[in-house]
Amino acid sequence: MRNKTLIFKAIPTGLPEPGKHLAVEDRGFDADAAPPAGGLTVEILYASFDPYLRGKMRDPSVKSYSPAFALGGPVTNSAVARVLRSDSADHGEGDLVTAYLPIAEYAVVPREAVSGVRRIENPGGLDLGTFLGPLGMPGLTAYAGLQRIGRPQKGETIFVSSAAGAVGQVVGQVAKLQGLRVVGSVGSDAKLDFITRELGTSAASSATPRSPT
Repeated sequence: MRNKTLIFKAIPTGLPEPGKHLAVEDRGFDADAAPPAGGLTVEILYASFDPYLRGKMRDPSVKSYSPAFALGGPVTNSAVARVLRSDSADHGEGDLVTAYLPIAEYAVVPREAVSGVRRIENPGGLDLGTFLGPLGMPGLTAYAGLQRIGRPQKGETIFVSSAAGAVGQVVGQVAKLQGLRVVGSVGSDAKLDFITRELGTSAASSATPRSPT
């Protein structure tokens, strides 16, 4: 069956260009095949596309905290998926899970990767994309930076750079709930309006000056 997959085609020197550096290709998939021993067959419902992925689009000889993507291979990242077939005692067919997967329609999870698969508990009926944002890696990053490192106290002022980003939004809103005054910086007037009008940031600045009226 068809399996549209995002493929890393070439190393970019600036912004990746669709069709040149990244392309969607049909890599095919046998959804009726048994899952790998101890593994899973999954249908990917949502995939996150985060800024850090640009750093993985590099020559593998360049070392970094995260491995480079393989040329000709799929782009991989955090995803929400439904288990179609299971040979794992930890996950059953129909389970909704988060995992590090190819950005594709279908994938298999080998036994050695099943430990990184997490079942989604969603009693509140939240949109599944939430588990890749506020309840995913960006939310965990925000929580760790704010609660474990910054440890601000009620009544203090906190400055949030990239305040309209996935991490910055969570930091700002959690800080407000904890009684802090939130000051944010963003890169455009549109983002400035968003964090002040939608998120209620107390004060903010933009890298681009507003046009005179």
